[in-house]
Amino acid sequence: MPERREYPDAHHKVLRAFEGRWDESGRVPFETAAVVGKGPFRRGKMQSYLWDLGVESRYLKDIGEPEVLVLGRTWIEGQEKRQTKQLLSRRRGETLRICSQEMLLAWSMTGVDPNERPQTARTFVEGHPALEMVREELEGRWPGTDPIPSGGDGNYEPGQTESPLIRIGYRVGRTNGKPKARRRQLLRSAFEMELSSFPGDYPSQYIEEWGPSRSGQRLERMALHIAGRCKSFRRNENADYSEAIADYEDDLGWLKETFYTPTTYGFRWPSSTEA
Repeated sequence: MPERREYPDAHHKVLRAFEGRWDESGRVPFETAAVVGKGPFRRGKMQSYLWDLGVESRYLKDIGEPEVLVLGRTWIEGQEKRQTKQLLSRRRGETLRICSQEMLLAWSMTGVDPNERPQTARTFVEGHPALEMVREELEGRWPGTDPIPSGGDGNYEPGQTESPLIRIGYRVGRTNGKPKARRRQLLRSAFEMELSSFPGDYPSQYIEEWGPSRSGQRLERMALHIAGRCKSFRRNENADYSEAIADYEDDLGWLKETFYTPTTYGFRWPSSTEA
């Protein structure tokens, strides 16, 4: 590892203060990182900090396939958001550690990646525009350390092919879609159902992401799932999914109107369109 340089800059002094556990172990647990956006530190400061730790750190467009994606609070360039979405799509089914600058510093200070403790990681996500975008893009199946989930209603684990909403009978669209009144009944049931009552077998980490009955976590997970499916259908140009999209958007609006208040649940309601 290269010798540490001393900087008079206050930002670097703050960054250096977080290196405790990585200094103790003598190594950083990854070799490449893409730094996107800024905040609370400037992108260049974060990059030089990582370089001094022995990590190859570059802009996303210049690094290809990083092990870690570090997101600032503010996008610097218009294409950064698009490039981040493209990376997430390209890495589906593969491992990619995603963190904010604050999560990275917590990792370096404690030696524990916040992604290994999703409940803790969620406290970093709330109010962080870039992390909220990632969570929405991945339909609520992040934070965590599992490979980036594939698109669609499943394939999270071998043999698991359907989401909890599908398992209870929720369907949209022309072919197998349920009438509006029935879809609303099913969505209400999904919101109120005990976690153990969802039909089928799911890995504990995945099903726990759906949260307790009637909770903000449950409502957010349902909304993220529906918004994510809507986006997936919009991107698919091989078939006409207009009726399914219309049903999803209608149901997403109903969920928001029926159950959601930002002061009660505290999360930002997801969009069904690409930002």
